[in-house]
Amino acid sequence: MALNVINSSTLIKNILGECDAIKSICLQIQQIAPTNCTVLISGTTGSGKGLVAQNIFDLSGRTEENFVHINCTTPPETPIEAEIFGYHRNSLQSHHEPSLEQLKAMSGGTLMIDEISELAPECQAYFLEVLELIERHNMSSDDTIDVRLIVTTQHDLKTLAQQNSFNQRLYYHLNIFTIVIPPLRDRGADKIKIAEKLLTQACRKYGKNIHGFSPEAIAAINDYHWPGNYRELRNTIERAVVLAQCEYLNADQLVLESPQPQASPKPIALAPAETAATSSEPDMSLEDYFQHYVLDHQEQMSETELAKKLGISRKCLWERRQKYGIPRKKNGAPSAP
Repeated sequence: MALNVINSSTLIKNILGECDAIKSICLQIQQIAPTNCTVLISGTTGSGKGLVAQNIFDLSGRTEENFVHINCTTPPETPIEAEIFGYHRNSLQSHHEPSLEQLKAMSGGTLMIDEISELAPECQAYFLEVLELIERHNMSSDDTIDVRLIVTTQHDLKTLAQQNSFNQRLYYHLNIFTIVIPPLRDRGADKIKIAEKLLTQACRKYGKNIHGFSPEAIAAINDYHWPGNYRELRNTIERAVVLAQCEYLNADQLVLESPQPQASPKPIALAPAETAATSSEPDMSLEDYFQHYVLDHQEQMSETELAKKLGISRKCLWERRQKYGIPRKKNGAPSAP
């Protein structure tokens, strides 16, 4: 995990888009920001969860205090992470009642926990204990701990909790006010409006004079499924602007893949026993089989055993988990794949 303390003067304030979903999100931000309510922000990678969180902070009454950002997808580095997740030098501390000293020190501020579904089960349980301890402390002490909590996830925590892949009690503790960000592919005319804004920014950045997109490029942007959302669109346009020597970007310069909603995955080299198993289910694609097999066996198998059964490397198993959005069932502190 990595921690950044963001000064309010550096916050991005503009959320691009005019579709009904974005208008609703902006209204929700305005309604929830002035309160102390915990906010859960859900959206696929690159959809703008951090931007929504920063706007909540910017419109709150806490802008003079720290906005502390913890990313659960990177190794633990800081004292506050050790306090709220139970880490100490990359391993869990002995199970004693958590200390609240770091949280007391940042009282009045905002704590953003990014991609909370990536936390190991033990860390989820420890964090729940910390939250419950804060509640007990605030009920019995005049020296209350006032930390606004904003949590993000690219996975459906409710579904993960129902599958026992996420701590149910922690989910219910966090699920007070939820903002769901739609993927870019579902945002209709917003895609072109955002693309035009990004083109203007890229031209300014690289000193280019490009007037817009060709009709073919507009059709390509509308048809593409944008799995990386806003971030992928921005990078695609920047790359095209850097290389372009024309007044209008065309579809070829965007270098987009097939507009199909989901590209077919590369075949998984299955071990003989698993190959036989798939033949008994002819309607199941390799992608479906991979997801079903991992979800059905990850409780009983280690990552090494799963990879061996599937006939792939551990690194390939990790990459496919990321591709299909299957969180790893961790038995201890997070480790590299």
